[in-house]
Amino acid sequence: MHTLEAALVNHWCRKTLSEKDLMEPVGLGKVVLRTMIGFAAFAVLILCLNWAANPGINRPQVAAVDQMRLMPQAKE
Repeated sequence: MHTLEAALVNHWCRKTLSEKDLMEPVGLGKVVLRTMIGFAAFAVLILCLNWAANPGINRPQVAAVDQMRLMPQAKE
């Protein structure tokens, strides 16, 4: 178990950015591009979940509300 932990820490240290890399300015274009890609991926995920979901009319509560008739207003 100790060697697995050491391997994970070693791998993590190689993958993280150094302090020099963190202090370098990042191009605004890269930030905007990554943000747009993130929002696009999120939108695709929401659309896929919406497409795969069952329609609400199959739920008894929604079907009952949909079939309710409005009562006439009481005269005051």
